[in-house]
Amino acid sequence: MLTEDGQYWVRTQVSEDEPFADEPLAEPMDVGDHHAAEYIGGSTTNSQHRDQEPLTLRMRLLTVRDLGKLPTARPLVDGLLYRNTLAQLSGPPGTYKSFVAIDVSCALAAGEPSWEGHRIAKQEKVIYVAAEGASGLRARIYAWCSRHAVDPARLDGWLYVLPVPVQLGLVVHVDQAVQMARDVGAGLLVLDTRARCTLGLEENSATEQGRAVDAADRIRAAAGCTVWGIHHSGRNGSAPRGSTAWDGAVWSDLRLTAEESVVSIKVEKHKDAPSGKTYEYRMVSQTVPETLMPDVSELERKSLVVFSPTLDKSAEIITPRREIVAKLAENSCGIEGLTRSKLVDLAVAAGLSQASAYRDVNALINASFLHNVGTDKRPRYAYVGPTLDGGNDAKP
Repeated sequence: MLTEDGQYWVRTQVSEDEPFADEPLAEPMDVGDHHAAEYIGGSTTNSQHRDQEPLTLRMRLLTVRDLGKLPTARPLVDGLLYRNTLAQLSGPPGTYKSFVAIDVSCALAAGEPSWEGHRIAKQEKVIYVAAEGASGLRARIYAWCSRHAVDPARLDGWLYVLPVPVQLGLVVHVDQAVQMARDVGAGLLVLDTRARCTLGLEENSATEQGRAVDAADRIRAAAGCTVWGIHHSGRNGSAPRGSTAWDGAVWSDLRLTAEESVVSIKVEKHKDAPSGKTYEYRMVSQTVPETLMPDVSELERKSLVVFSPTLDKSAEIITPRREIVAKLAENSCGIEGLTRSKLVDLAVAAGLSQASAYRDVNALINASFLHNVGTDKRPRYAYVGPTLDGGNDAKP
């Protein structure tokens, strides 16, 4: 039964000579969890009792009053992810899904107040399951740190990388994942990619993918963490590839598309929160300083980071004349960026005087609409301001 404080009580028997009595669970149960263990207590939850009555369906019945005591969903990353839920991010191959997932993971683990405009309530421990291998993660994580001026040491003990997949079809792997997430105290477990974590399970089978969903939900319920699967869609569109079993089961369904360096995430579904909004970001190059990765070539120190478009005072910054320079930068800089002199040359070729071109380029740099994606010695600038050729207004 459910009490005023939102806790389940179960009927236990201390000895054979004593009647059953109501006892609270040692650990509160998520009242929305329909994958509870068949027996609660004994050697697992209430070891002080030798016998305990099973938590039957009858005992799980809720009254209308009980429904009012159920906890509401709380944001993990406002607008995108919610605590203690299943979520998925899907998109075509090569559309920066892993870069976005790493960016979010680093922001949570570092205790940043927000991720690209999405509020973060508190610092969380993150387990990143790099099912496709962890060799490139060092540069990606350090690039995020460089972009946000975060000492990588801040992530120690908060961001963990598992360089092998968690196979959701293997009971022993799921058991180990439950224990791992509990031991770490994870608030977020990322499965990148879901396909690599479901080897041996037919991707188009609702029955077999339903088993994978059940396994992921078991990890979520036992550890109390958000489980976020990163999955491929078809090459055309953002609908997840394979069975729709996951689409119906997840609490948050996020669909990612990308066009050149612009990434859009549409909230296809939140179960009990506003859906349908689309957020827009830009991917820009970031070179990790040699001090963080000594004896590593500059090429190997390059990675990508996520930028949200700068909207504050954009009308003041992008005057009609500067819009010419901004559009040139948006269409020409790409991810790798252009030098200041090249941007000035493009503006002069478009009809601006050289003096005006220098002033406008410098103004966009000072306003952070142009971001240095090169090095201090060899700066190159990429456009990270708001989209100028249309786009969705629902941005963070």
